Amino acid sequence: MSKIIDHETKWFQELAPRDYYNEGDLERTITHYIEIIFPDYIVFPFKQSLSNLITGKSSAADLGMVRKDYKEWYIIEVELGRHSKKEVLEQIHTFRHFTPTLSHSDYIFQKRNNFDKVKLETLITSVSPKLMVIVNENKEDWKPELKKLDCKMCVFQIYNDFENRKLYRLEGEYPIVYTSFCNCKYEKTLPYTIKILNNKELFSKHNVKSGDYLDIVFEGKKYKWKREDFGTDIFLTCESTTPPLDPISQRYKLNYYSTKTIVKTKKNFFSFYKRETIINHNTFVFIKD
Repeated sequence: MSKIIDHETKWFQELAPRDYYNEGDLERTITHYIEIIFPDYIVFPFKQSLSNLITGKSSAADLGMVRKDYKEWYIIEVELGRHSKKEVLEQIHTFRHFTPTLSHSDYIFQKRNNFDKVKLETLITSVSPKLMVIVNENKEDWKPELKKLDCKMCVFQIYNDFENRKLYRLEGEYPIVYTSFCNCKYEKTLPYTIKILNNKELFSKHNVKSGDYLDIVFEGKKYKWKREDFGTDIFLTCESTTPPLDPISQRYKLNYYSTKTIVKTKKNFFSFYKRETIINHNTFVFIKD
């Protein structure tokens, strides 16, 4: 089993996914935190029966979510890793091959009536849903066939310490909404340095000045970069010992999006918590162009 250590050197042990909780526990935990994990989406329970147009079989999902700008929506299946691949694939096959109608839109609106009903109806009846399986352990043998069905696989793991405080780990494929980005290129004459080509306001908007350091994620790992201005040109230089970008690729996109975390305030010695505080974070990500 894996372990995590936090900045206060407290160890968190992964809860054995096959021993300590069931699918209902996992689904409740994900439901509780999912709008913080995916802050650009509105989430709802989606237990409505969906019919496979090819096989005629019916199946119900666990959750769904609609992007707040009504550009896309998801059907989400929460699974335990001990479940058989065949059962999972049958369900995803059904979700891939059903026709959304106004009845589905009405069902969703009844579950979360803070939607714009007209926009919701237009989205559900005109845009095919994206699919995602959230599973509590990495299942490499699921990935190829889920990919054939154009379905993401997101791994959600639960950890706790000796005081039963929880941490949650997310990896794999999941939706990210980039609110802004800028194009950049690798500089030929400077080591480990890229030049920002456009949208330079991205940095001032998020209070990153010349001489400041910022963390940028690339392929799931976080690296430290420094902003340095020369005249009107903006450069970013990698300060990490193993610079991640490939100079042969030359061009990248630097994306920005906002994430949130929960901080629980301890009430007393017995580790009861009196409130939760949500903290917003600025996140920068490099992607090959």
